[in-house]
Amino acid sequence: MRLLLTNDDGIDAEGLHILAKCFEKDNEVIVAAPNMQRSGSGHSITTDRSLTAEEVKIPGINSKAYSINGTPADCVRVGLNKIEDKKIDMVISGINNGFNLGIDVLYSGTVSAAIEAAICKVPSMAVSLDTKGGNYDYNIAAKYALEVFSTIRGRYKKDDVVLNLNVPLLPIEKIKGIKVCNMGFKYKRKGMDSKECNETTDVKYINDGYVTLTPLHYDLTNYNIMKQVAELFSKMS
Repeated sequence: MRLLLTNDDGIDAEGLHILAKCFEKDNEVIVAAPNMQRSGSGHSITTDRSLTAEEVKIPGINSKAYSINGTPADCVRVGLNKIEDKKIDMVISGINNGFNLGIDVLYSGTVSAAIEAAICKVPSMAVSLDTKGGNYDYNIAAKYALEVFSTIRGRYKKDDVVLNLNVPLLPIEKIKGIKVCNMGFKYKRKGMDSKECNETTDVKYINDGYVTLTPLHYDLTNYNIMKQVAELFSKMS
């Protein structure tokens, strides 16, 4: 398959390089990443200047790589529409230096890059690894990213859904497996409140030693209250 790789930690980030090494073995990979650290940039885009893509050589990587003077979302748009004229089968964003759990996905440049791909009707995945505390290994996150990719390859037909993958800071033999789950509220490193402890969320399962996989969508409509809100304003129409 033909893959576009990006991130929000920048073109020089170790997580991105390891992800590229992993996936270029059996796929055609193109890297398009910010020229500098852009963590926490959310879904911002550049409107005050022209974007440029400079081809660079990443040591140990055979794939073409481009350094872009924009946000993660910019990099996906440029990668899909400007750098190459061939179809991209999937966009993978990461490996992020740190979790993207719960509502933190709203601030994450890593997740926003993947969401931008979905807006462009390209399947995507965001990959994040807990790195707080040291002794982390991006290769573990790359392994799980490849496992998810291999599972959905040839079967995953949805082009407007983002798969948000988070990997805990544990030796690979101590990770209990993968849990497909919904978003929690807020990740708290020093513990969860009693409500979160009883939920089947990404926050809960990460704390229990699982890798989490959450399907996301860019449609933020609250369909659960659509009817109630419509009724409130029905006399105004």
